[in-house]
Amino acid sequence: MGEDTVLLAVVFGLILVAAVLQRITGLGFAMMLAPFLVVILGPHTGVMLTNMLSFVAPLLMIGLVWRDIEWRRLLLIAPVALLVMPLFGWIAAVSSPGPLYIAVASLVLLGLTLSLVVSRIHARADGPVTRVLTGVGAGGGVVLAGVGGPAMTVYAVVSQWNVRAFAATLQPLWILFSAAGFLTKVTFSGDEIPMFPWWFWAGSLVVIVLGLGLGTLIGRWARDAAVRRLVIFLAFVGALLSLATGLRETMGL
Repeated sequence: MGEDTVLLAVVFGLILVAAVLQRITGLGFAMMLAPFLVVILGPHTGVMLTNMLSFVAPLLMIGLVWRDIEWRRLLLIAPVALLVMPLFGWIAAVSSPGPLYIAVASLVLLGLTLSLVVSRIHARADGPVTRVLTGVGAGGGVVLAGVGGPAMTVYAVVSQWNVRAFAATLQPLWILFSAAGFLTKVTFSGDEIPMFPWWFWAGSLVVIVLGLGLGTLIGRWARDAAVRRLVIFLAFVGALLSLATGLRETMGL
């Protein structure tokens, strides 16, 4: 088995696991893919491919969760995220990727830790300021590191958002963020669309559909508390992987 075949199997395996997590928790697709694709394909191609595939997965999933989407939550978060994306796109274009990954990951880890502290004291924060900060964090995360899930997880914890509604409402947000993040990267960083053979894209689509199907079956047996813990765990893992990527880029490893 050649090296290219092994890498292809690894990429398809990551896409499958990411799609399963996306169906169960509403996030995890980009957080699962981005850190590994950055290592396998390089920082620019890895993030670009993550943005593109992260558009497809929620697009296929949204019909399954349409009735549970809470559109009012998006009225402030989505516009703010879109407004800050060009700024973060410019920052990404003029800055070294390593320190950016470290900064984003450190802020996410701090935010997740604080959100868990807030939840332990049974405090709830869900006003306009909270949603604006969430939009800034999610928009910046998508452009700089290819992930917006950690910022949304912080918001879900501090606002005590129902986990099923949370998972559903994220899907239109991911569609919007992925498209906007992709366009921002192309505009400000001059990144090109990853060039892969047609069968790679077809295979990715099949694997995503398979993963969403498996996630639907598994999700029927998952308890809300378990799903919530998995969401928080994935957010921490995503942040730690981004931190590791930043350290590796900075030290030239």
